[in-house]
Amino acid sequence: MAETTETRRQGDEWRSLFKSCGREVRIAPDAWFEHPERMEVGDHVTFMRGFHMLGEPAVCRVGSHVTFYPNCFVQGSPGRFIVGDHVEFFPGAYISLGDWETSFIDIGHHCHFAPNCVLYGWGGLSIAAYCNIAAHVVFATVGHHDEITDRPMALTGEKAAPITLEEDVWIAANVTVAAGVRIARGCVIGANAVVTRDTEPMGLYVGVPARRLRERKMVSG
Repeated sequence: MAETTETRRQGDEWRSLFKSCGREVRIAPDAWFEHPERMEVGDHVTFMRGFHMLGEPAVCRVGSHVTFYPNCFVQGSPGRFIVGDHVEFFPGAYISLGDWETSFIDIGHHCHFAPNCVLYGWGGLSIAAYCNIAAHVVFATVGHHDEITDRPMALTGEKAAPITLEEDVWIAANVTVAAGVRIARGCVIGANAVVTRDTEPMGLYVGVPARRLRERKMVSG
């Protein structure tokens, strides 16, 4: 993202309002932070055009070498948002931290989120280091109370449970991960799968609901 004198000035205004701000932090002119005083930002971080952050998270800590590509949207109060180093959110990411004190999204180092991923932190979303998330993946830590039938589901409030990804997970395009699921280290989840149960390490899972197809072959790179 190239900076002009004007965009640099506008970025300086935001940077001065952050709780803490590292070096080489670039902010597009139309980016918006409802509560910039909550932002703790590392070095070499870029917020591209259309970035919006609404709400007042209890903690918002962004590591170094992090990029939010155009039109990423973050919301939630008072959920927690922690992003490690070397993380990319490609265009259209929707990140809902959740409105409970127990809500959070924690992302480890060296993670990648392709376009239009959806991350819900209501029940707690923990993604360990070296995870690759393809386009249109949904982490659904929250839903409705379908077991309540005496009133519309839209009026039953939220039902939530955590989702955990261990290290070195690859989730292919259009996957949905249901609340209460742990995806074990080294797993690959095939495109269009719906993950409703915990997985075992180093497995390839496919289908609806996702089932283990085979173990990943052990080959040194």
